[in-house]
Amino acid sequence: MPEHCKVTAIYTYPVKSCRGTSVQSATISPTGIEGDRQLMILRDGKFINQARLPSLATVATRRIDDMSIEFGAGGDSPLAHAISADGSESEVNFYGNRIPVVDQGEALAEWVSSLVGENVRVAALKATFTRAVPLDEFAVIDGNDQSRFVDVAPILVTSVGSLADLNSRLATPVPMNRFRPNIVIEGLDAFGEDEVSALGRDGLRLIRATHCERCAVTCTDQETGARATEPLATLKTYRHRDGGYAGGVMFGAYMAVEGTATIRVGDTLNGENAE
Repeated sequence: MPEHCKVTAIYTYPVKSCRGTSVQSATISPTGIEGDRQLMILRDGKFINQARLPSLATVATRRIDDMSIEFGAGGDSPLAHAISADGSESEVNFYGNRIPVVDQGEALAEWVSSLVGENVRVAALKATFTRAVPLDEFAVIDGNDQSRFVDVAPILVTSVGSLADLNSRLATPVPMNRFRPNIVIEGLDAFGEDEVSALGRDGLRLIRATHCERCAVTCTDQETGARATEPLATLKTYRHRDGGYAGGVMFGAYMAVEGTATIRVGDTLNGENAE
């Protein structure tokens, strides 16, 4: 593995399962990227994601500041929303964890519902919760305090080399946004992220937990919400492991975080080999 990797892209997702934003820099801490996944979508009082509601990909989101998010869709005028702590409260099941959430009001719910074609609500996290992930491969994450709606780990890293390898096997190449990473790096061989134990720089260390196992979201166009069968079908032919925690199709690496620092596109991260 090369000693150094270069950051080629950084993405944030202010609203879980909606379209993300490419940014030039981001502050990263043990809870993840600042402003990432501050809100989530509910349907019938339950958490809903893009795997079950592909049209969420048509909802563009951009962080304005610590407590404000801009929602957009195509050529329509964007909607700026100030995150509220005063809405009705409920508890939802979030990957086995019961967590308290606060509804974000009628105006935003109606705006998003009209775009995705179903009645949905938008919610914010009421309080930090302790995330239980009772699997050995997630030991570096299990029990961490969490203040965002991240699936498992605070950071997802993908590599340019891995996407190039996958695209060489596809009739129609796919962009990296299909994999919804936080940080994209180059400098590794294809799937070299499997062998990394950590990536770091002054004040920050990303510690590899395990493979990210992929679902139908990878087959969803992140502009239109259209759903196909690729690239998941091809990934299954050569990137599948038995006994995985979520289907076993691997692309990218989940990372825990030590320290706090701002990283920028073009920064170098020092790689550490797994022993």
